[in-house]
Amino acid sequence: MKNGILTIAGLFYFLLPGLSQKQLVMLESGNVVGRYSEGQYFRCVLKKNHRHTEGHIIELHDFSMITSSDTIKFQDILKVDIHKHRPFRWNSGVGGLLFISGILYFGIDRANAAIGVNSSDLPQYVWVTSSILTGVGAAMIFIRPRYTRVNTGVFLHTVDYTSPYYLRQ
Repeated sequence: MKNGILTIAGLFYFLLPGLSQKQLVMLESGNVVGRYSEGQYFRCVLKKNHRHTEGHIIELHDFSMITSSDTIKFQDILKVDIHKHRPFRWNSGVGGLLFISGILYFGIDRANAAIGVNSSDLPQYVWVTSSILTGVGAAMIFIRPRYTRVNTGVFLHTVDYTSPYYLRQ
């Protein structure tokens, strides 16, 4: 009886940490920029000869990872493709401000025309200004770099279930 309890307790002690999956997070100023789990597709550029490599993450270690195409040390990574890991935010930053301002400028002019403050025809300066504001804002929102450089402010770190950066799925 005593040996059975010790065996079960030993199994829980050694197997419970193995049940959780490690994750690779890309941190910038304490915020998670990208998150990769085992089995996900990973694309990066290596420092030596700017060689592009990609593949599915098979296993994550503390300072390296094994992908379906190569074993990569984190210190050898120059840039990481986070294009699919960034959330889309149309209302943040200067681009979002310009985009919303262009739409509001046009909408306010049309509302003033509807209540009789302005003439009902659309002046050229209104649609030119609003289209420029909206176009520049949309360009700033939608045109974003595909890769993020790994440097002193941005670094890669493996986390497990005990870390506050771990995301349970």
